[in-house]
Amino acid sequence: MTVQWSDRRTDAAPRIPAQGWGPDRGGDPRRDGAPRRGAVAPQRPRPADGAPDPRRAADPTGRAARTDRTGGTGSTARTGRATATGRGSTADRATATGRAAGRTADDGRSLRRPGPGRRDAAAAPDGLDRPTPGRPAGAAAPQSRSGRRPGAAPLRSARPTRPAPSAGRVADARDGGPRPARRSRPAASHRGRRTRRDRAGRPVSPWRTRGALVVLVLMLGAALVKLTFIQGVDAHALASVGMEQRETTTKLYPVRGSIADRNGTQLAFTVEGRAVAGRPQLFTDDPAGKPTYDLDGDPRAATTADQKRQQVADILVQMLGAKTASGTGVDRAEVLTRLRDTSKKYVYLARGLMPAQADAVMDRIGTVLPAADIDAVALERQDLRQTPDGDVAAPIVGSTGWGGVGASGIEAWFEKQLAGSAGSRVQQVDQHGRPIPGTVSDDVPAVDGTDLTLTLDADLQYTTERMLAAQVEASKAVRGCIVVKGISDGQIYSMACYQPGKTTREVGNLAISAPIEPGSVNKVVTFAAAIERGLIKPDTVLHVKDNILMGGHVVHDAWGHDPVDMTATGVLAKSSNVGTLMIAQKLGEDAFAQELTRFGLGRKTGIELPGESSGQVPKQSQWSATSFANLPIGQGLSMTLLQLVDMYQAIGNKGVMIAPTVVKSRTTDGVTTATTPRVTGRVMSAGTASTLLTMLKATVQGGSLAYDGTGARAAIQGYQVAGKTGTAQQVDPKTGGYSRTKYNATFAGIVPADNPRFAIAVWMDAPQVETEGGGAAAPLFHDVASYALRAESVPPSKEAAPVVPLYLNLDR
Repeated sequence: MTVQWSDRRTDAAPRIPAQGWGPDRGGDPRRDGAPRRGAVAPQRPRPADGAPDPRRAADPTGRAARTDRTGGTGSTARTGRATATGRGSTADRATATGRAAGRTADDGRSLRRPGPGRRDAAAAPDGLDRPTPGRPAGAAAPQSRSGRRPGAAPLRSARPTRPAPSAGRVADARDGGPRPARRSRPAASHRGRRTRRDRAGRPVSPWRTRGALVVLVLMLGAALVKLTFIQGVDAHALASVGMEQRETTTKLYPVRGSIADRNGTQLAFTVEGRAVAGRPQLFTDDPAGKPTYDLDGDPRAATTADQKRQQVADILVQMLGAKTASGTGVDRAEVLTRLRDTSKKYVYLARGLMPAQADAVMDRIGTVLPAADIDAVALERQDLRQTPDGDVAAPIVGSTGWGGVGASGIEAWFEKQLAGSAGSRVQQVDQHGRPIPGTVSDDVPAVDGTDLTLTLDADLQYTTERMLAAQVEASKAVRGCIVVKGISDGQIYSMACYQPGKTTREVGNLAISAPIEPGSVNKVVTFAAAIERGLIKPDTVLHVKDNILMGGHVVHDAWGHDPVDMTATGVLAKSSNVGTLMIAQKLGEDAFAQELTRFGLGRKTGIELPGESSGQVPKQSQWSATSFANLPIGQGLSMTLLQLVDMYQAIGNKGVMIAPTVVKSRTTDGVTTATTPRVTGRVMSAGTASTLLTMLKATVQGGSLAYDGTGARAAIQGYQVAGKTGTAQQVDPKTGGYSRTKYNATFAGIVPADNPRFAIAVWMDAPQVETEGGGAAAPLFHDVASYALRAESVPPSKEAAPVVPLYLNLDR
């Protein structure tokens, strides 16, 4: 192996060819032409095997003096790396280091401990050699070329013989003389291998140790503080958070109460349903270059967020159908608009699905969405309200919204009772959200809603709706309504409205929400007040002209005639305006106003349905000169059809008015509670009611002019019928006055008249074929009353109603 010398180059010194070293050559080989780093140093001769080394002989301690850069000599400890290749002597380094540490300078200063690769720190500043124990002053420490002790094992390869130094050159360590101190140099690479540096002599800074200790103490302190907060201050809060993450609260849905008719026929009930909802913000683009899989683990093509939205919309249309005019199905454009609106977190895509249908839709959607985007479409429980009979009694039964909340009719009025109350269950779940059996900590059962039994008869309601539609079409009326009410209990058996071109839900319940001017059906108020006060009797004779002047206004009868003697019954049966106003003049305004209040006009009936109108009756203090000329004949005030049927129910119930109701009973937790009839008040005495009922029978009697009433078409074979027709001018919205072409045709009656069971009121809005109540409304009364009597198995009257004359001295 060769010895490699490397040192810094001093450009100011000329390079001298390497011809050997010696004291006679002079100069420092490190400045005067010494080989630079990477050059191969000249080899000096090595003694033959077994021959003593002259340097060792001169320096028995193994130490050699070397010349420093200034030419002085000093004793130095050999502590650096070996200058020659091969294994160095560890013992030499340790011995030299110990000796150097023990020496002191002449001036008493402690000598520094030499470090690896440093210049000999033991040399005195004056360049003189200091005595060392065991070695005379000025004697060079013996040292082998390889830095090994005498007698040590030879190196692996012999060092070549070095020529003697030339004259004029100062001998240095390479010539056996003292070596100058060298600075540390980076480890060299020998034959591609990194020379391992000696770490034993590398000093460790105490500041690094102290810094590491400080950092460690700070970390332990922070951990201790955090642990104190976790176990002490925040223990309860963290335990609560952990429990919240481990526990889940499940809502227990109650079953909404059902709605049935008086015979138990289901009109509305609830089934479990689903809605498909979307989260627009959760649709994401698939990562490019990475495979994606659907929920079943099958590979799928990468798509963008918008492509996924389009695929979802297509699936909904394919499985649920395109949207139709009736509102069923799905509108693709609408679905896409909702899914692309990323400002919304939650949107509904389809509603009203059965559970199996919704599951099928989600399975299909799962084939186009990756697992990462499956939360972008979700199912939500939305119970469905089923109406087996379709639109039968729809305005009365009402409807519910998508959230299951009543929106109209009975559903809205009894929302709290029908809905019940939701329960809850607190239970621990696993990491997949599945309930863990036996971990229920709080269980509040749901309370199902109350079941309602209505007073309606589904069969009668269905038939009434069909008959009403037929009569409206036949009379070419704008619309029409009919109400059937029980006499003794106030129960509504049927209530229907119809308007061509609209469904019953679209028409609504006009019988309680649309007040009308009733016309002559309101004349019973005048007659009841007069009979109650003894002003008239059924056979009281009145000399009736064809017109009368009241409040500066002339009122005519509906037909022209000469002055004629008529009985009070004839005035009512023939619906004479002049004869009625003659009785009203005897009665007076105050008595008439009181009677209006007794009949409940101007206030709501209190039926269990939303949207009821109270009608309008002007206060007596606001009456004009012509008010008392209009009110007694049913003009100048308004009432609902329900208020009208209440008036006749009171007449048939011996003067006692029963508030209308559509609820027969309520069932909660298996306990059924019947609805108690609510008495509104006594409108008239029983005697007055009986007299008035008898007089109303003449309205439907037939025969010649002297006996024929205005409502003969309402008569029913085998049953006595009492009733009154009405024809009222409608207000023209353009002029604000009464129209001469549009009328409200009405009829109100009681069947059977000898044993009252039903009160029925009919209204036709502006009929065109027959404009009067006797022609447009009375026939419908006949049809519906006949069916109701048969359906309820009401026995026929024991005898026919007597026929009474309406005129005096009139044979024809």
